[in-house]
Amino acid sequence: MTKVTKELLLQKGTPKCSNLGQIKKINLSNLNLKTSDLDPKLFSQLRTLEELDVSGNLLTEIPNNLGLTNLRLLNCANNDMEQITTLNQFKNLEDLNCEDNLYLTICDIYKVMYLLPNLRQLNGKDITSTANHLKFINSQKLMSQVTNFWEKNYKIRFFELLPTAAEINAIKKDFVKCAIAEIKYGPNSLKEFTKWRVEMIAREFVNSLLQQDKQGSSAEESEDEDGKKANHTDVLKRSSRKNLLSSQPSIAISSTRSTRLFTAHGTTKSGKQVTSEISKNDTEDVSSKSMKIQLGKERQTAQMAKCCNKAGRDDMKMEPRATKRNCSETPVVSKSILRKKSKYKNTLVLEPLHFLQSHSRDNNPKDLSTQLWACAFEPEIKNSQIPGLESSRSVATCGGDSVCIIDCETGIVRHKYKSVGEEFFSLAWTTLTVFDKNQKRNLNVLAIGGKMGAVKLIHVKVSYCYGMIKAHKKAISTLCFSPKHETFLFTGSYDKTIILWDIGVPDCDYNFRVSRLLVLKVCSTPLKMSVVPTCPDQYLVAACEGGCFAWDISLTNYESKRNIKMEFLFPVYTKEGGKSNSRIVDSLAFCNDLVASKSFMQGSIYLWSWSQTLKRWNKRQTKVHAVILREMEWSNTEEVYIALTASPVENYVLCGDEKGDIWMYELEGVTNEEMTSGKKTPPTQILKWPAIKAQGEIIEGTLINNVSTDPEFNYLVAVTDKNIVVIWKRT
Repeated sequence: MTKVTKELLLQKGTPKCSNLGQIKKINLSNLNLKTSDLDPKLFSQLRTLEELDVSGNLLTEIPNNLGLTNLRLLNCANNDMEQITTLNQFKNLEDLNCEDNLYLTICDIYKVMYLLPNLRQLNGKDITSTANHLKFINSQKLMSQVTNFWEKNYKIRFFELLPTAAEINAIKKDFVKCAIAEIKYGPNSLKEFTKWRVEMIAREFVNSLLQQDKQGSSAEESEDEDGKKANHTDVLKRSSRKNLLSSQPSIAISSTRSTRLFTAHGTTKSGKQVTSEISKNDTEDVSSKSMKIQLGKERQTAQMAKCCNKAGRDDMKMEPRATKRNCSETPVVSKSILRKKSKYKNTLVLEPLHFLQSHSRDNNPKDLSTQLWACAFEPEIKNSQIPGLESSRSVATCGGDSVCIIDCETGIVRHKYKSVGEEFFSLAWTTLTVFDKNQKRNLNVLAIGGKMGAVKLIHVKVSYCYGMIKAHKKAISTLCFSPKHETFLFTGSYDKTIILWDIGVPDCDYNFRVSRLLVLKVCSTPLKMSVVPTCPDQYLVAACEGGCFAWDISLTNYESKRNIKMEFLFPVYTKEGGKSNSRIVDSLAFCNDLVASKSFMQGSIYLWSWSQTLKRWNKRQTKVHAVILREMEWSNTEEVYIALTASPVENYVLCGDEKGDIWMYELEGVTNEEMTSGKKTPPTQILKWPAIKAQGEIIEGTLINNVSTDPEFNYLVAVTDKNIVVIWKRT
């Protein structure tokens, strides 16, 4: 064993000099050094030391207070290190090697990534993205859970029961202890790290409450009042999706600054009309910040706003144009504008709950031109460990360079993912089954794709983009997962192909293996596709710019490249009612055995039977006439890319239009009279677009690109071409 002296440090250090304060590098490797050999008084003289190599020794930890304030590189590999949290003294450390320390775990690695703000290289790998995730996304998520835990279990005891100083200390200790035990987050392999962070956050949180209690709540109240300033908005024209297909990607998970910007009109329950001015620079989500417009009742107090990262909670209501301004009352939605009642039956009562502007480019509060293309509800995971965060009320929306995960009840954007230069067109959910220490658990994964031709895979629960698949050379137009095989993802592209991928299941370190299973050849761009629910292993159907087609996707057929199996023929009409040669089928949706589809300039929606059409098909030919059961009235528009959606549980088909209205069709039994009369079936009801006022101008309507409902039809979400997400709630 070698004793560390000034002479040894001068001998092992560079540049060669007689003053420890001038040494930049020291190599103390393979000297059988123990922790006690590293004398803080001696090492504190190395004021300019930038690189230290103590690998191959017997160190169990790095002593505190070594005083190496300029250290940038540390090699402590091949030691007996038991913990490395003492490395937080090296705030400027950029490169760390701690490999081959038997007693260090992945939790220790995560701790040091969190503690060292400038760390870029760890064990020879770039950990910038992972470190940022821990420092920002992970911390915000845990802070939200700590806050909710406090609100639910300790707030009353702390503020309303007037505890003594001794009782306050007891509550504080109990809160920290219970938070560590109760709050769960992330994989089991990171349990120790999560507990470590929860303890840290809980102590900071309760200490901040104590400090605020002493100073009063005047600052918080003034902050809420400051959140009501209006911004200007411009209404820009809708652009075709094809105009967006250029430029290159740069994936990032980011947070954005937000601004409220609309004045909405409303009517109170008593019938009194009011107007609310909204405009606050606010934060509205756990993992990101977003521009927000809301409708509905005032449900949040200032204290609850604080629990959501002090999010502004000014809700908006709507009314007819001719109203008097009165901001002193809480506005409530007028139900009279929600739907047409005249000839429609069995109406569902839906009220607009929130209007959100969460996809603004460069966080521009005037952005009313970013088109939102797709939305889909997160699958429900019944064993969710986070109370109050049921998956079925979370919806994903995409448009521009970002994807948002929104809680429909609160209107909070929980996560936001940005990819610089991207234009997202489609998204799809799946629930993967993973095994952790012989225990099975589920995790929801969101696949997103756009003009760059790459698919990003997001583990939403931990706010982490864990992978990217370079799926196509051209833009991705549509995505869908197989309902039977959780890892099977279909990607449709402007390169006129549909590819089936097996995305695999990520391990605890998010390593996964992706395989390309099938390539389906298309004669034109696929715009919307779906696996046939009644035979999910056999057929995929896609609405394309050249028509509607089906492919054999059975894996018992060993051909990796497949041609079109069926082409479905429909009577297509122009606006004048004459026959047209247009073959564009821009959307379809399955509702069990029924298929709803529409064509360009058709002015209606066809409802046809998959099973009856399949019986009619001559397998020696490709073309087959669809067995149309019903032709349903729809908007007589020339707009394309307006997507259909179905709610199989409620037996509904829904579709937006170019005016902001949502057409809803209940699929009751089809009569022979309907099939033979040639008359179009009216919609069950239409949800009318409520006028929104922005800087003195009325946004009378907007083009609805896509709509979606949760399985129970408690919420209906629509995304528009004016950067607005609309959330309706069933009452």
